[in-house]
Amino acid sequence: MTLSIADLTVQYGDRTILNQISFDIEKASIIGLVAPNGTGKTTLFNAIMRYIPIKGGSITIDGKTYSNSRKDILKLHQQVTFFPDQADLYENFSGREHIQMYADIWQKKAGQTVDQIIDRLHMNHYVDRHVHTYSLGMRQRLCFAMMCAADTPIMLMDEVMNGLDPENVNLVSSVLNHLRSEGKIIMVASHLLDNLDEYADKVYFLEDGKFVYISDHHQEKDQYVKAKLAKADYDRLLPLPEGSLYLDNNLCCIPVKDDQEALHYVSQLRHYKVEQLSVGPLGTADHYIRIYDFTTENKE
Repeated sequence: MTLSIADLTVQYGDRTILNQISFDIEKASIIGLVAPNGTGKTTLFNAIMRYIPIKGGSITIDGKTYSNSRKDILKLHQQVTFFPDQADLYENFSGREHIQMYADIWQKKAGQTVDQIIDRLHMNHYVDRHVHTYSLGMRQRLCFAMMCAADTPIMLMDEVMNGLDPENVNLVSSVLNHLRSEGKIIMVASHLLDNLDEYADKVYFLEDGKFVYISDHHQEKDQYVKAKLAKADYDRLLPLPEGSLYLDNNLCCIPVKDDQEALHYVSQLRHYKVEQLSVGPLGTADHYIRIYDFTTENKE
């Protein structure tokens, strides 16, 4: 299965929110979607679902292009689900009733599958209570369980980790990995950037209506010596190799070609007050600062 988006454009009045976005995602893939608030992540998901009108472009799944007709939208929604909003939960329904409802609507699965989802997400102790008794984290796990019950081949998840404690972030991450192993196409918009590095195959960075950078976690990455140090110490280190970065006024990133070069800079940094020191590739959080809020890029 392949999800293909071609030249997708969304406008609100004279403002272009998405500008001719194109991408292809193959089955058994998790794609992270990263951008500051209000820059189009949720709009992209709404456009794929055809919840909002698109100015141009196409949405194609396995060679079938879906129009804006009611018939096509119904067929599209058999293939794709969007993460439920907590505001849409029924306060006087139990969690189990919500999960069963999604299973019935999409797949008409037996109750045993619902029980398996509840077990996997550790919901047994509260799932039969009414939703109005749930905490934020319980509601979020319920919304995730509902998507698992729908079991569509393509899943769009907007801030799936919102409100979850670290233990449940790890739990949901493990289930996402399991869903990928079943061949799902999953897109996850998230502000938990380090968490995306744990399960995403690629991370797309969105700015001004376009993807400005794609981080492929399966490709070999450039290595950096990364050190947290004050701006005054960073200035004393200059000049540094081309491609060096000073991010968020505290993180110095020096590109290195091999272990010998890395050792050279690690030894040099011992003369400075360094809070953290590591060698490795730039992560999603580093790229986020670099793209949206970087302070200094050394081009000398």
